Amino acid sequence: MEKNAADCPLSSVLDLVGAKWTVQILRELALGPVRTRKFLRLIPGLTMKSLQERIKAMQAYGLITRIEFDEKLPHVEHSITERGRRLLAVMSELKEIACEINCSSCKCSIEGYSQAEMDCPARREA
Repeated sequence: MEKNAADCPLSSVLDLVGAKWTVQILRELALGPVRTRKFLRLIPGLTMKSLQERIKAMQAYGLITRIEFDEKLPHVEHSITERGRRLLAVMSELKEIACEINCSSCKCSIEGYSQAEMDCPARREA
């Protein structure tokens, strides 16, 4: 996703948020830093190609950061930024409004944003 100065900034952000996997990736990062390959275990159906595309786009918008660890076994972790947390909070509010309009039994990917809901031990098993 390429940023274009002529585009409406709101449209650009909505395109990013509406892209497949963005919400799920942000939701996992809200729990804490995640290594690249661990996303594939945490989010069923996510492919490495899609993950790399989403990570690149979210980094470009300042929603997540990438940290490289130069250790005996080098690895990369991703963390949510304050901007990413703010966006996730706005998305949670939008979900509440949507439910007021037409609440169904859908288990939306934004479900579980509250820390109590997200702290399920099964979500972060080793």
